[in-house]
Amino acid sequence: MADRPAADPVIDRDRLISDLQALVRIPSITGSEDSVAVWAAETLRDLGLSVETVAPDLAMVRADPAWPGQEMPRTSLPVVIGRVGRVGGPRVILSGHLDVVPPGDPATWTVDPWGGEIREGSLYGRGACDMKGGVASILAAIRALGAAGDLARLDGQLIVVLVPSEEDGGQGTLAAIRAGVSGDMAIITEPSNLDVVVAHAGAITFRLTVPGRAAHASTARGGLSAGQAVRAQPGARGGRGAAQRVGD
Repeated sequence: MADRPAADPVIDRDRLISDLQALVRIPSITGSEDSVAVWAAETLRDLGLSVETVAPDLAMVRADPAWPGQEMPRTSLPVVIGRVGRVGGPRVILSGHLDVVPPGDPATWTVDPWGGEIREGSLYGRGACDMKGGVASILAAIRALGAAGDLARLDGQLIVVLVPSEEDGGQGTLAAIRAGVSGDMAIITEPSNLDVVVAHAGAITFRLTVPGRAAHASTARGGLSAGQAVRAQPGARGGRGAAQRVGD
């Protein structure tokens, strides 16, 4: 930060809560993040950032050697990227994911999972913690920096990256990287009880082929489980022919 003002940025708590409620009230189950991406892009523009929404070709993403896989069907992969500051200086990334896991059985909820209801000082709803709370915190930090005049004083570039598909592998972040997003530092606002964690889990995608013979339950005796087939391999303990048919 160049010529930092004496006054520290102040977080607008009420607006932070309002943003979090707005985010929670937009259902964004993994695979269906388009609506929340539109809201996030508009909000970042209102904060003065230059914003683009990347919509990569899904076939190209899936063909990427680093593709981490996916568990939910999807027809789009919207990545919201906001930038502010001076190109050529240090780059700091603030990143969060916009997708949430399904709410499950509504009967197990005591509140509307998409309601953003506040009870006794706590805000309830699917994704309120993981991680729309973190996304709202990013917006609050940007808003505070703007109000203090610090965004205009940046000696480098601040990049906000809001991604889909974190809950089923992380291909949203992969798409952001392939779109050219990189930085000297990245802060991911996942919930951590305010502990600073200096590493994140990675992902590995692989295909496992096992021997055996598939069979329907109605003809189970004609099948051979993978474990039985392995024991039947030459050199395996028990020797060739040690396997038995399912049900014997």
